[in-house]
Amino acid sequence: MSAASPVAPAASHAAAPTTHVSQNLSVETHRAHSRLLRECEAFRVELGFLERRSARADNFWAIAAHEQLNNVLRCLESDDIEGGWFGLHAAQRYAVFGMNQVELANRAHVLREELLKINSWRAEAMENLLSASDDQLTPESVADAIALRNEDFSQQRLRAGITGDRLRVLLIICGVAVVAAAPFIFFSGRLGRMPMVAAVLFFGLLGSAICSAQSLITGRSEAAASNLFITLTPVLFGALAGLCGYAVYEYMPSLTFHSGERHISLVMGLAFLFGCLGQRLLANLGSGRKRKTA
Repeated sequence: MSAASPVAPAASHAAAPTTHVSQNLSVETHRAHSRLLRECEAFRVELGFLERRSARADNFWAIAAHEQLNNVLRCLESDDIEGGWFGLHAAQRYAVFGMNQVELANRAHVLREELLKINSWRAEAMENLLSASDDQLTPESVADAIALRNEDFSQQRLRAGITGDRLRVLLIICGVAVVAAAPFIFFSGRLGRMPMVAAVLFFGLLGSAICSAQSLITGRSEAAASNLFITLTPVLFGALAGLCGYAVYEYMPSLTFHSGERHISLVMGLAFLFGCLGQRLLANLGSGRKRKTA
């Protein structure tokens, strides 16, 4: 299928490359491939309309937008979906320079509504860019606001992928810990305190893993999540910190209530609590101080 648009002047732009859908793609990737291709072709028609209607002598914005659309198709040829979206968003920003004042005002209104869903610093930056009245808006400010919106969208997608991978690793670690601790807990024999130590380590690991998962989901460890070693080190430290809870129970009689009587639930609860606190302590030390807002 030829991707060249009939509404784009043939003399101004090179023919768009032909794209083919690979037969070896997964169902999810095939859907993303098809969706991006539909968006690209629909926008190519819109771009042709803006280009034909424009009364400006210079149409460098249209040339740049068409080149970005061709980059989208080249990315689709190599199944680079993320790169394709990046090219399409860039083409849409160039197309802003072909809009009239009413269209700029409408686009700015949509962006002002979208920034209400953005929680990062980009929301304030977008608000400053779009603070002018509708008749004072410039294509540059609207295009910059769109770029910030697209950056936040890409960042959210990247963070979601990294968070999913890290949560999967935490789940695997907890599963391995269950398998490793089960023989010591259920087949203790004459192992002395080994069953208790194994159970304490497991509950410490469980507490630290849950706290780490909560930090990943809420985005509090966004920078550290990109490095697997930095993510897992506080978790393993929290598992060892669970032993501190066991030591507190053993060597502080005020927590045992009755001399010689062991409260298993209290021991496991302390191990879980110390595991969580150990993970938070090391994670906060590694994150450093945040710069205060002036």
